[in-house]
Amino acid sequence: MMLAIICALGIGSAGAQGVDSKNYAFQTDLKTLVVFKEGFGFYLREGSARLENGWATTNLIPQAARGSLWIYPLDPNDRVDTIITTNDNRIEFDRPEDIQGRLADKVGLRLRIVSEGDITAVGMLTHVLDDMLLLREKTRNILAVEYKQIKKITLTDFPVRIKLRTDDPNGESRIGIAYIQAGVRWEPSYLLEILPDNMGRITLRGTLLDLPEELKSANLVFVIGAPSVLYMRDVDKLLQGFMSGFVPEGIDQIVYDPVDNTFVVLKEAAEAPGGGLARGGRAESEDRRRAAAGLPPVAESGELQYYTKPNFSLRPGERAMTTIFEAVIPVTPFFEWNADGEDVTYIVKLKNTSEDPFTLGPVFVVEDKRPVGQQNIEYTAPGDEAELRMAQAIGLKVERREIEDSRADPFEIGKRQFLPITMKGTLTLENFRDSGAEVRITRTVSGKVLDIGGGGKVKDTRVQPGDPNSIIVMEWTVTVPPGEKVEITYRYETYTAIGNI
Repeated sequence: MMLAIICALGIGSAGAQGVDSKNYAFQTDLKTLVVFKEGFGFYLREGSARLENGWATTNLIPQAARGSLWIYPLDPNDRVDTIITTNDNRIEFDRPEDIQGRLADKVGLRLRIVSEGDITAVGMLTHVLDDMLLLREKTRNILAVEYKQIKKITLTDFPVRIKLRTDDPNGESRIGIAYIQAGVRWEPSYLLEILPDNMGRITLRGTLLDLPEELKSANLVFVIGAPSVLYMRDVDKLLQGFMSGFVPEGIDQIVYDPVDNTFVVLKEAAEAPGGGLARGGRAESEDRRRAAAGLPPVAESGELQYYTKPNFSLRPGERAMTTIFEAVIPVTPFFEWNADGEDVTYIVKLKNTSEDPFTLGPVFVVEDKRPVGQQNIEYTAPGDEAELRMAQAIGLKVERREIEDSRADPFEIGKRQFLPITMKGTLTLENFRDSGAEVRITRTVSGKVLDIGGGGKVKDTRVQPGDPNSIIVMEWTVTVPPGEKVEITYRYETYTAIGNI
């Protein structure tokens, strides 16, 4: 009988349990996941293999963006020479007598055995005996296969072969695998707590979403900034048509079946693979400050900002919100009146005195454990200011009055006549609040400004071709004491068309 079935309760799989395969077939652990808001991650993994004539093989087939797959030896003296993806990862032998030696270190790996008569068996190698090998099938049965009957041996689940240039082609090698893959993302949100003395505590929280595999005490890195990735949705052609032999627990394992040219679903799911990143950047004193505050370290690279949460664990399907950084910054409450109408808006102005940029995201503002409002914050570099328009202001009464002050003689432009009219305007603000109110006022007029009272200035002028009237925006910043009234006056000349000549 070519393939003997042995009861799993007999010789069984005891010899295979706890086997740590130290051979050229290796799995990787996810060491670092760098997450971008734009919906992709940079995965860094590590694994260890004992080379066979410079070759190693791995089970990992990521959906890496085109050109982003990076396999590298952790020994700086070694180099990666060639990477091959294959559905037929054979274990070569010339004679049946060679098989025992070729499989001696392959215990614990899954093999596909083709015997005489093209009988195929697939299972985990549990024993290498003098004249036969034992395979444990997914049904838990044990198959005994005589070496003299074997025509072909294929290593399943490990479709990537890696050739290293190294001084020790049969020694131990640690290998890193890095790539960009679409799917995972994070969303920023801010909490701003208004504190006494015009200060506020701003906290950036990152929410990790769409995690595709388990994080086990890995480095989770949130990135502020958007790099250019040309081929994000284009899977690298080296990897197209292949699938990983190992997927997260709870999901059926899927491997390629070269006999039927199909993908086969297996019920034995193995542990999720996972990779590594060295962080660099900020001064050690800044890292110590952040560590003392319980905040992740931060690094810069180009126009990107990296925030690392070490020893982070999360399973697929779970979501996590975690603090990225917090800072106490100056906060100035003030009001804005667009004097073209009657609306007055309450605004919170932030001065970014921290060493971290503020990224685009919603900011929820609270004061004395009461909600003030929520708005989006724009990207704000360290040293810059941002404004949050929170609510319609109450406690301030505003009024605008304009009267004609004088008229001049008409004048001609081309074949049209215009009448100059001087207007006098008055802006009145009355404060019914218990505290003073700083108010920024804007007023847009058409014509030429003659006089601006109250310390105002012309903020913007837009010339209109063919029209003597320019569009002018005036601006004031005034402080209205509690219970008092402030008046501002201005004069401008506008030119009204009165007909054609």
